[in-house]
This record gives sequence, structure tokens and C-alpha cells, in this order.
Amino acid sequence: MLINFLILYLSFFSLDSHNSSHTDWKLKKEENDIKVFIRKNEINNVEYLAETRINGNIDSILEIIMDYDNSHKWMYKLENSKILEKKYDSLFYVYFTMEMGWPLKKRDLVSDVKVEKNDDFISVSLTSSPKYIPLDNNYIRISDSKSVWKLSKVNDLETKVSLQSYAVIEGLPSFVVELFIVDGPIYSLTNLKNKF
Repeated sequence: MLINFLILYLSFFSLDSHNSSHTDWKLKKEENDIKVFIRKNEINNVEYLAETRINGNIDSILEIIMDYDNSHKWMYKLENSKILEKKYDSLFYVYFTMEMGWPLKKRDLVSDVKVEKNDDFISVSLTSSPKYIPLDNNYIRISDSKSVWKLSKVNDLETKVSLQSYAVIEGLPSFVVELFIVDGPIYSLTNLKNKF
């Protein structure tokens, strides 16, 4: 979800609907009709909220988001991504690896994915499940992260899309965290928009 999962796909907490209000969010960057807000959450981690509108129907956008075997082709810093297990249509386990750039060691993330939907609204929540598979010594496992995609139908041809995310990633310089929090969601949402 990883920095989007990192942060996603890089920060996580209670993501109830009231958290989408902008009362405690500060606009950090706006580009390509994408707004990125940041704040400190309840556990003092920095999280972001990115919002945009996409000229695509809600089901088509969901299909791309849920295609985790191909998330690495359009999401920020993902080296690889795959579905580990699909328990139900509304519950998945997914695995991501992230390229952090020399000299930082690569990270990996295991998340459960839960989907809730009705005709006009879909929520896709990714929560870290670090013990779901054994550790890989080639990566540093991210143990605390959460991301939530929210898709709201505007009409048959337009959808409001938001991604709210945080991740606790130890040992990152502040400028790297800034890239993940600000540039990451703009990169990912721009790629998602370009698919339509």
C-alpha cells in the first residue's frame, strides 16, 4: 500500500473515516491534480494522505490496485510485489520488496489486504503482518505499517481516489523519508491516472 506501503505502500494508525478530514492535515505538495497532506498520527509517526480524481470507473481502478502481482510496475520504489495467498475475495496476503538506493539496505513488507465495498465506495486496507512468512536476510522487514485506499464514485466515468499511509522504517535519513512521504504518492497516483 510500500511506501505507499512504506509510508506504502509510510505511516499507519486508526484510519477511520473521520481521519480523512483535513482539520489536522497540512498540504505539503500539489502536482498533476494530486494533493499530498501530512500530519503526525496518534503514535507520533508521520503519515500522508494523497487525493486526486481519476477519469475511470471505480471497478476498473480497484482491479488495478488489487493486481498486486503487478504493483511494482507502477508504485513508488517497489522492486517486486506478489500475492502470497488469497483467502477470500475480501482478504489477501501480499509481499513487497523495496529498493531503497545505495547504501541503504532493501526493505520488505508483508501485508494483509482487506476489502470493503458497496456500489459507490470501496476501501482497501493494508496492514503489516511481519510474521506471516519467515524473514529474508537480504531485506530488513518493515514491521509496522498501514495503508488505506479509498475509492468514491463521482459518476460512471470519474472516481475520487485517496491513499492514506504510514510506515515505521528505521535507519532512514530524513531526506529519504521526505521522498517517500511526498514524492512517493505523487509518483504512484500519477502512474495510476495514466492508465486511464
